[in-house]
Amino acid sequence: MTARGVGILFMVSLLAASFPAFSQLQPYPGDVAASVASASKAYAEAFPVHPQLYNGPEYKDYSKAYHAQTGHQFFLSPDMQPGSAFYNGHAFANVQLLYDVVLDQVVLSPPQSPLTLSLINENVREFSISGHRFTRLLADSSGKGVIRTGFYEVLLDGTVQVLAKRTKHLQRIVRQFDDVEFITKDAFFIKKAGIYASVSRKSAAMRLFADRGKEMQEYLKNHPLSFKKAAFENALVQLASHYNSLPPR
Repeated sequence: MTARGVGILFMVSLLAASFPAFSQLQPYPGDVAASVASASKAYAEAFPVHPQLYNGPEYKDYSKAYHAQTGHQFFLSPDMQPGSAFYNGHAFANVQLLYDVVLDQVVLSPPQSPLTLSLINENVREFSISGHRFTRLLADSSGKGVIRTGFYEVLLDGTVQVLAKRTKHLQRIVRQFDDVEFITKDAFFIKKAGIYASVSRKSAAMRLFADRGKEMQEYLKNHPLSFKKAAFENALVQLASHYNSLPPR
């Protein structure tokens, strides 16, 4: 690194430890604010690829080891998607991401680089991809809870929260060649009064809403919902959304 680069890093570390944090600090007096702005600009020019974001092990596309594949290991698409991430204590917007739901890893590529990196899961608080928001949850230390450590999509926030665990598993198909198929399987959860419950049927959801059973039954009478597999996610969100809309007693 050049002497100029060292000087920039030294100034930035004294002022705010890292460039993205500047916006979170209280306003400086005029002369100091000018120095901060100058250092920020110099830092951004010297380090266009931010080390706090592009920081993780190399991601290798294991699907390429197979002769042929059906499907892929990613959420929504195998192509980079627009998103954001809260990583290493900083918020990053307008980044291109992939989410490998087989490995439960967030993947991105540094600009103008052939490398692909995996973000370190423990350092990811949440991320979004194509408008879908994911948060990292930790398993109950007792091991008795239904939540396992990993990323969960937040489908609905409110008095009750609806979450989805997006998963795929890899199935090898050994014929003349070694092929692979990716099988999708989603699981749904409701968080109510701080407790997570697994929900795979209409009856399980209605048990959780039993404290407002009369209102919920009336809603279903007037708004028939399909809880078949293909429609289950949408029906669950609509049902929970109505519960959240009920006035408190």
